[in-house]
Amino acid sequence: MSEEKKKNVLHAEGEEGHHIKTLAAATLGYAADGMDMFFLSFVLIYIIKEFGLTPGEAGSLTLVTTLGTLAGSYIFGILADIIGRIKVLAATIFIYSFATAAIYFCTDYHVFLLLRALIGLGIGGEFGIGMAIVTETWAPAMRARATSWVALGWQLGVLAASLIVAIVVPDFGWRAVFLVGLLPAVIAIYARMTLKEPVLFMKRKERAAMLREKLHAGTITPEEKKEYERMSGIPVRALFVNRKSTLVTLGLTVMCLVQNFGYYAVFSWMPAVLAEKYGYTLAKASGWMTISIAGMLVGITVFGILADKIGRKKTFGLWYIAGTIYCIMYFYLFTSQEALLWGSFFLGLTVNGMMGGYGAILAENYTSEARSTAENLIFGTGRGLAGFGPAIIGWLAASSSVYSAMSLVFLIYPIAFVAMYFLVPETKGKAME
Repeated sequence: MSEEKKKNVLHAEGEEGHHIKTLAAATLGYAADGMDMFFLSFVLIYIIKEFGLTPGEAGSLTLVTTLGTLAGSYIFGILADIIGRIKVLAATIFIYSFATAAIYFCTDYHVFLLLRALIGLGIGGEFGIGMAIVTETWAPAMRARATSWVALGWQLGVLAASLIVAIVVPDFGWRAVFLVGLLPAVIAIYARMTLKEPVLFMKRKERAAMLREKLHAGTITPEEKKEYERMSGIPVRALFVNRKSTLVTLGLTVMCLVQNFGYYAVFSWMPAVLAEKYGYTLAKASGWMTISIAGMLVGITVFGILADKIGRKKTFGLWYIAGTIYCIMYFYLFTSQEALLWGSFFLGLTVNGMMGGYGAILAENYTSEARSTAENLIFGTGRGLAGFGPAIIGWLAASSSVYSAMSLVFLIYPIAFVAMYFLVPETKGKAME
């Protein structure tokens, strides 16, 4: 393969090797997100005991994190489009790194709530910014694969969190776990010191500056004035600038909501259900989660490869159909402990494999002046609303059982299929603007 062809396949215009650096920073940043987010889940039982928390107070620690995540996705996505991707990416990582480490010293419940809100704020901002940077530095032929590799970071972070808790807590206590939260700050320093803004982003800033000068000089044409207004306006406007953009934004939001709803509903409740209904020990429930995560890793990887080969919509369509069918099989046909245990591999693959495609399809439907905003606002809204998934499952379970309520998860994937098919265009191979 010639050097020119290799460049066209692997990365977009820019410094040689920069696309690898951005991929590494975004993936590690997302891994740190998953790690920090799940530290709380793994040590919550110790926190409840030490602070003497009621179930409501313990639940509030998760709630404020979710609300912070939603706020962070909006605030930092917009800031990244206005002042720069790399600066804001580093800032989000610093925020959740130091807020996580500060928990080590926390002795007041209300301060704990504030720190969890700050952690959510940083985590909410990081995802879309990292995805925007990667999509603007990788060429179309590899774009979905690159964003799927970023998505793998979250699952690796969850695994890292479980290992860190198992190693640190017995000898150093639960507080020491949160000191590890300082490590992601190294990623932020690396990103700020070595990464450059994507060439596409810089060209847009230069174009906007040139048009601003022409506007002040009175030499701007009507077409250029319209272009400048689009480039210098509030980024959120680009998501709803006309009927077509509004429908695309709606369709993508539904897709993100469904994916996150299925993930949170199934993987929040299943370990408890398996323990209660099927007598799973803690070790076996952990095995179920490990096998499920293995399925997620494979699913995300394969999704990225297929999305680059056959297209975004066909691949999402395959996953929505597979998710519908497999959830029916898993919850209605699998009844033995062994079937539920090993069948969780394909549950993870179908329910969370779609994470391999969201970074690419979100980026490709919007231009550079609103790309981080679109990634964060749309995915953040879907993730925020899906955070109510476990509560909805609990509400449905009140009149039947948790297992019966979760078995209805298969109903959501046809909704996403319809939204994707009618509202979202195919963007495979699309040049970034």
